[in-house]
Amino acid sequence: MTRLRVRHADNSDVPVLLMLAEEFMPEVATKGRRIEILRHALKNPDYHLLVAELNGEIVGFIDYWVIHDFAHGAKLSYIQNLYIASKHRRKGIGSRLLQETLRRAETDGVLEIHVVTEFENEPAISLYRKHGLTKESLQLEKEFE
Repeated sequence: MTRLRVRHADNSDVPVLLMLAEEFMPEVATKGRRIEILRHALKNPDYHLLVAELNGEIVGFIDYWVIHDFAHGAKLSYIQNLYIASKHRRKGIGSRLLQETLRRAETDGVLEIHVVTEFENEPAISLYRKHGLTKESLQLEKEFE
């Protein structure tokens, strides 16, 4: 029987999360830098990192930030990353992680939740739309070296 569990990540999950991050974004950052950023983020009460365990194995994650936006006079949330290991895709794991994130954001009084993905990432776009993310806007970006 397949058992899927979604839970908050903790420091013991760091090694597996590093492997998944490298699959997701190969060679974008060193292992040491990823560890430093992840451990720092996990201490922040406005950062949430959920993992999906399939039969006890971490196979994916979603992380999101809650910001306190004075102009809206409310909390907003931003999904930073959603990743499922390639061999575990199309099993409903991404949906489950997204559902749990949406549930938690609503429970926490978040007014809006935002997510960004590549224009050509049709599976992600379809997943987000399936779960009610419909408003669209343009996000501009500038990378610093």
